[in-house]
Amino acid sequence: MDEQGLLRWVDDYEHAWRSTGTDGLALLFTEDATYLQSPYASPVVGLDAITAMWDLEREGPAEVFTMTREVVSLAGDIGVVRVLVRYGRPVRQEYLDLWVVRFAADGRAAAFEEWPFWPTHGVSPARPPAYVVRASEVDAEPWSEVVRSAALSAGVYRLPAGSSDTQRPHDEDEIYVVLGGEAALDVDGEHHPVRSGSLAFVPARERHRFVDITADLEVAVVFAPPESPTD
Repeated sequence: MDEQGLLRWVDDYEHAWRSTGTDGLALLFTEDATYLQSPYASPVVGLDAITAMWDLEREGPAEVFTMTREVVSLAGDIGVVRVLVRYGRPVRQEYLDLWVVRFAADGRAAAFEEWPFWPTHGVSPARPPAYVVRASEVDAEPWSEVVRSAALSAGVYRLPAGSSDTQRPHDEDEIYVVLGGEAALDVDGEHHPVRSGSLAFVPARERHRFVDITADLEVAVVFAPPESPTD
């Protein structure tokens, strides 16, 4: 692998991400490739599993983003690239990543590892003091973050009766504690009734939203690790 080949692979990755379908992945990854979305994440193993992960993660060909890349190092079959991705117009979210790619003899990736950083993640935030706040005193329209530490962030989420929940999957694990109201939590198409006192866990990147909101909903939400930037 040479530098031009490495940059060409990154450009082909971007093209595949922007394209309809996932046929292009077979040109990027070997059948038994491994894909880590962060250094400590569980690896996604095999082309079929990588394809399923891409289907879950992408918004589709109309997704608005810009992407620039720069080779950091190249040694034998391992390349490291700095990739800057900005989503939305105007920009609503930004990632500065390091991609570590180990190539097979045919030029496809046998192992891909992503080290993602964003404006609120990378350097640990200052340790916040201990404190207690009444949820009713938090001005959430519909969301307000209350606390952020190196390990987690938390806040209050409110949705009035009859409204629609427009949230997208997050990159973090979530815990919901329902403080008031009644609704159902739709997790990947399965509805779970919730009311005051209900506790729910949703793993990172799982599709979910509140539906059938029959009484004003107030929820305490905890993200671990801290929530990355959203709309």
